[in-house]
Amino acid sequence: MTRPADLDAASLTSASGAQLNYWIDAVNKDLPKKVLVKTGTVDIRRQRLADYFSIDLSSLPPAPSIGPISRDTEINKRQWDHLRSLGAEWAEKDKSGQEFQLVSETLSNPSPQTLLPSIKSAIQQTLATAANPMSSVAGSHQMAQPMDVETVQALIKSAGDGDIQALATLFNLQVALTVHSGAAPANLGTIGSSSIPSASVSGPSTTTAPSKTYPSPALANSGTSLSSSSDSAILLSGNLTIEALKKAEGLRDVISQVENGEVARIRELYGPQEGRDANPLWQTLKITVNRRERLANELRNEFNGDKDRFFTFFTVAQDSQNALKKRKKSQPAEKLRPLRLVVEAIVHRDRALEIEKQSAEYQSNGVFVAELWEGKWAGKNKWEIWRAIGKEDYSRK
Repeated sequence: MTRPADLDAASLTSASGAQLNYWIDAVNKDLPKKVLVKTGTVDIRRQRLADYFSIDLSSLPPAPSIGPISRDTEINKRQWDHLRSLGAEWAEKDKSGQEFQLVSETLSNPSPQTLLPSIKSAIQQTLATAANPMSSVAGSHQMAQPMDVETVQALIKSAGDGDIQALATLFNLQVALTVHSGAAPANLGTIGSSSIPSASVSGPSTTTAPSKTYPSPALANSGTSLSSSSDSAILLSGNLTIEALKKAEGLRDVISQVENGEVARIRELYGPQEGRDANPLWQTLKITVNRRERLANELRNEFNGDKDRFFTFFTVAQDSQNALKKRKKSQPAEKLRPLRLVVEAIVHRDRALEIEKQSAEYQSNGVFVAELWEGKWAGKNKWEIWRAIGKEDYSRK
């Protein structure tokens, strides 16, 4: 097979798991037998592709020359340098059992009375939800859906602009993912400048990053403060590595996520594996992953992979007037049943079919005869039989 145009040493080295799976599928697509598999870690899959296309990952092309650092980049670098110095100072205070002061009582503008409550509230609220970090985000970033990649990127951008609540939320996710992963996290002082999010300074901001003219930060001066263990967990968290499923807009997106390997990637990262227990975050993610996998199984087992038949079956019928209004608004006329209702209906479908099989029509001498069932329902799957006997219902709880 010809190597994809976008596959080279540089792109292969930086590719995500989903991108590697895409390339592997492209390799296997036109071959009579699979030559590459999508199991194993990202590094293993990356090496498989490199071996297959004879790509030398050790000889990357030289990085392009970089011009003078822009004003925005320099500002971001100084802000993160200052944050790292605060982290180092915090670590020293924590090691000696002293209290780390982020804002001193001598700061006149803004006053501690105004600034401290918002800082403490944001950080304490996010740390209090560390057991379920993917379902809730503090402050203005609160969400009802699991956090997706776009949300995390937005939080990083806001934190770079000086948003305290965004920074606290990122710390929360950092603590949960790093502490539960069992890996030795990097110290805040080791974060490279490459991790600095890009930001512009097109205008004055209402919230500014800490300045070296300010005394050291403080979460103190009140009856409630972060525990020593929470402090240590934050200080030890340096690498923010987040993998999350993007929000699926419908059944088509769900099937696409299963086929491109996104769902398998989340199971591989957080689910139970041979010789390894599930990550604690799996309790939050497993329902989402299981539902997507069960839907894909229905497409494969009941509809024999026929997507047109599958999506047609789960399309909700609309009256002509309603469909006309949607077309006038330039909205897609197709409306598919929600993922949750389809997956939860499986057990009701199977129960209804078992009751139907007890009918005398399919029995001989009181015993169910599979040939009689097949003779009547030849060519129909369980979903289509369920509809034909008039038992189809997605409203049951």
